[in-house]
Amino acid sequence: MKKDKFKRLPSIDAPPRFFGRFELQFFAQERTEPATPRKRQKVRSEGKVCSSKDLIAAVEILTGLLGLLFLGGIAFNSLTDFLRQTLFTLGDGILLREGWFTLVGEMALWSYFTSWLPLGLLVMLLSVAVIVWQVGWTITTEPFKFNLDRMNPVSGMKKIISLRSIAELLKGLLKASLFAIVIYIALKDRLPETLKALELPLGSGAVLLWDMLWDLSMRLAVMLLVIGLADYLYQKWEFERSIRMSRQEIKEEFRQMEGDPQVKSKIRQKQREMAQKRMMASVPTADVVITNPTTLAVALSYDRKVMSAPQVVAKGQGFIAARIRELALEAGVPVVEDKPLAWALYEGVEIGMEISEELYRGVAEILAMVYRMKA
Repeated sequence: MKKDKFKRLPSIDAPPRFFGRFELQFFAQERTEPATPRKRQKVRSEGKVCSSKDLIAAVEILTGLLGLLFLGGIAFNSLTDFLRQTLFTLGDGILLREGWFTLVGEMALWSYFTSWLPLGLLVMLLSVAVIVWQVGWTITTEPFKFNLDRMNPVSGMKKIISLRSIAELLKGLLKASLFAIVIYIALKDRLPETLKALELPLGSGAVLLWDMLWDLSMRLAVMLLVIGLADYLYQKWEFERSIRMSRQEIKEEFRQMEGDPQVKSKIRQKQREMAQKRMMASVPTADVVITNPTTLAVALSYDRKVMSAPQVVAKGQGFIAARIRELALEAGVPVVEDKPLAWALYEGVEIGMEISEELYRGVAEILAMVYRMKA
């Protein structure tokens, strides 16, 4: 009983056994390599680009504030003229006439466009410039195509509970905290002065409140610009990380670009087979086949009307040579043995080419003999 018990125990010298298989291929699937230009172009065509909404919003706000600083006078004068004309028109009894609404509406639209259109165009142009600077000229309809995966609740939960969503949440909390700190610092010293402005005359109080709002708005805009630049750097890092490729993916892409070696070899094999079939089909139409006599065979054809010299229509060595001789005998084409000439034709002339001048004499003698035999 004890012997059987000890026999079942593993040997101490035996190598340890692993209960799981260690996959080395797993490391080849890790996305550690930068994206190739082809992968970047593909991702770009799908509408996936690196951009920061915070940076765009910061540029829009800062441009709007600076535009108010330089173009605010034009807008103020235009609105003042509209108000003056409106009051003058109302005092003239225009409300009692027909078409009064059209006249007042046209005045309002003209005043609005002349006062705010330059500022709106400036903000729009700079916003487009920032977008183009971030992503370039990319026009695609891929994001608008219907995709059932977007309706999948599982993939939706993965997007909600992910590193990117957590980073966006932390970024939002950080922005809110920074905004609160900037507002507190800006209003802490000027709050008593602001409350005092409510007791001043309307003009003086309005100027004081405008200065305070302008200072606060510029601070917030500058802070948002800094956050936007930092967010753009983070989005760029996140985008580069998301489009990384594994070594296996790079190999597959290179194989697709250069062509699979196995597929290319099969294509070459098919091409050789087709060329060989065409070559064999031209043997029965040849005028003579020159051999050496066992290992080489070269079929020649000569038509004085279209050819300036005899032409090699088929040639081969070994099995192909035997097949050429067989087809020639079946078709009644003369087979002539000439070892030096056969080697010279096989090595010096390609299929479909005319023979060189050095071979004229030897080939002419054989063709003359063949023609005499046929006569």
